[in-house]
Amino acid sequence: MVPIEIQYLLDNHDEEDIHLLITKADFSGEIPILSLTVYEHGKEPQNWTLEVIGHRASKVSFSSVVEDSTILITDDHPLLWQYSDVQSELYFNGSGKDVYRVVSEINKIDFDLFGKYQRSSEQLYTLLRASHGLLCKGPERLLSKYEKCLNKYGIDTSLVSGYIPTSGETLKLFLVSGSYIMGQDFLFTRNG
Repeated sequence: MVPIEIQYLLDNHDEEDIHLLITKADFSGEIPILSLTVYEHGKEPQNWTLEVIGHRASKVSFSSVVEDSTILITDDHPLLWQYSDVQSELYFNGSGKDVYRVVSEINKIDFDLFGKYQRSSEQLYTLLRASHGLLCKGPERLLSKYEKCLNKYGIDTSLVSGYIPTSGETLKLFLVSGSYIMGQDFLFTRNG
């Protein structure tokens, strides 16, 4: 959960008046430590330390240009599916009349789910032109969306369920200013 002080600022101020940025990240230890700064118009910056317990993955941006003002901690996001959903394989047989349209629609699925964190599908066009084979491996919730898209264009599919990740841990995702961090828990401490 985002600390109550930060959540209050977010709930009671316009996006252009407040920014939360990652200013430093240290992944050298067992527990990654990030430095965060809250910038509120007309006030002194607030500095915070974030400890990421059970770190799994991250993509950190230090850009001061904030293109994405989302600040969220959640345990239900498509980026977490690789750790929480049945991992499967999607096979296809056949080729649609307009492979470019199929690839475009799959890219749209990715963008709608992952936004700026979308997966790269540069090889999809080449794969679909082959007319059969393994399209990809991944979370079944994602692959079932791909399957519907392929079927819509007359391409036969087979979705083969694989394994359920067995770590037994619930992961959370922290989205902030174009960055994401996955871990079991997040410990925030206000500095000073």
